[in-house]
Amino acid sequence: MKAWLVHESYKAATTPFAEVPAELSTVKGCKNSFAACQLLLHDGKRNHFVLGREFAIPDEIEIPMYRIEITSELPVTSQFVGYYTGQQEIDFADKLLDQTAKTYPGDRMATVYLEFPLDQSIAAGSYPVEITIYRAQLAGADSLVLSKKITVEVSAFEFPADYRDGFNLDVWQQPSILARTYDVPLWSEQHFCLLEEMAASLAKIGQKAITVIAGEIPWKGWFNYIVKDYPANLYEYSMINVNKTDSGAITCDFSVLDRYLNCFFQAGIDQEIDVFGLLGVWQPPFFPVVPIDYPEALVVRYLDEATGKMMFIQQKADLQNYIRQVFAHFKELGVWKKVRIVSDEPKKHQINLFKESLAELKAIDETLQVKVAFDKEDVLTELLPLVDYPVTSYYCTCNHYQELSQSHSGKTQYYVCNYPDKPNTFLHSPLLETRVQGILAHHFKTDGLLRWAYNCWPENAREDIRYNTSSLPIGDMCLIYPAYSGHLALSLRYKQLQRGIEDFYLVKQAERQQPEQTADLLDTFLTNPNSQEWMVDSHQSQPDLFLQTASDYEALRDALLTIIAK
Repeated sequence: MKAWLVHESYKAATTPFAEVPAELSTVKGCKNSFAACQLLLHDGKRNHFVLGREFAIPDEIEIPMYRIEITSELPVTSQFVGYYTGQQEIDFADKLLDQTAKTYPGDRMATVYLEFPLDQSIAAGSYPVEITIYRAQLAGADSLVLSKKITVEVSAFEFPADYRDGFNLDVWQQPSILARTYDVPLWSEQHFCLLEEMAASLAKIGQKAITVIAGEIPWKGWFNYIVKDYPANLYEYSMINVNKTDSGAITCDFSVLDRYLNCFFQAGIDQEIDVFGLLGVWQPPFFPVVPIDYPEALVVRYLDEATGKMMFIQQKADLQNYIRQVFAHFKELGVWKKVRIVSDEPKKHQINLFKESLAELKAIDETLQVKVAFDKEDVLTELLPLVDYPVTSYYCTCNHYQELSQSHSGKTQYYVCNYPDKPNTFLHSPLLETRVQGILAHHFKTDGLLRWAYNCWPENAREDIRYNTSSLPIGDMCLIYPAYSGHLALSLRYKQLQRGIEDFYLVKQAERQQPEQTADLLDTFLTNPNSQEWMVDSHQSQPDLFLQTASDYEALRDALLTIIAK
């Protein structure tokens, strides 16, 4: 049995040409943060591993059993890391598992993520950690196999409790998919328990926005009715119940919406409310369209009390009445200034439709604020004067962030999605490409990052997250996973995004102390600070960019902390 202690950003995979991991002797961490590393174990055979002193026998008793014991003065959590199939049929380690016993086949490293939470009460200094591997027996004493030692160095620097506040993170949530994946009724008590857990996990990485669905199926299931390579049901449903009375009046029940908002408010996510389904709804081919007297085919379903039938709003006056009530309810809650009416990637042929639809909404309330995700430069140019909060694709941001930072200062974000090829947050992407998003958010002079999917899971997501892989690279659709335990499972990508947001804070602090020195440091780190030269085309990055190593990131953090300490 061989063992390695490696950097937290190491991505284990089943590729036969993987390099021998570079070992660590020390990991560093700051107070009010965490230190982390990974333990890798491998001997080319199928083995069963146990964390701690649990007695856990594999189904096949002839499989060797190994027990992992960790001795540390610091608090430590240890989790096995699960693999998912990624591009080129290679499996990549990413999912942080709840289980404390796991069998790994011989084609992959047994991977354990170790995290040392460092609250402000922990004294700065060096803390030794010893990891001992025993061969466990069914009818005898353990036998010592090997031991590894590492030192955790705790810095005197302490992140303030509000260090995430300056980074505007918006990862869209998929609440209907959450309910379906766990086989619980939509908006039931069980569903809200899961939503509370989701909100808490997002709050830990500084999420600022709440995804609200105010019109049925705004993305039409991301083509899941056409794409059949892997099963998926990706429809998102409205959280507002609508009735039409015997007299023909539209009435709304906002109780689900209110409870949903409170889930996030209680977790501390209350800066922004993103409302989908009222502007720029997708109209993919072959999907039935509800006929309606309105510029675009918004979908609002209601119960007709006179007939007892479920129907769809088709009259413009009814739709206007519905939208007016939605806006009024946000005002009654005192959150109207936080509401953004969101449109996702309008296309060139939809420019006039967008303008007409926006005019209809403005006629109802001219104070509404609009947030639009742009992936096309010509559409961005045409619609930007109408938009309060522009969010630009990585490619558009590379080319236009300077003027955006002038025209919409304090109101911009950028996003990665199914492109660029790098730096991105796909399953196969090096984990440091997730971490670099914090540095890029600062470089682009944006207020933060948008990611379109937190939990857009296909049907078998506990084992396989592939869906429409020709258009959506594996991992693009989620940042977390469903667990068999009934809870949510975080990922190594989630952890590296958390690191990236820490980096963003440190850069901002260093910039206040020494702006020129910090700028030079970041230019050197990026190797080429001119983002207009970063892309070959709208999807492909220059291959010689974003090749930084874990050592480069550690050196950057050390340099930033040195500047801050002056």
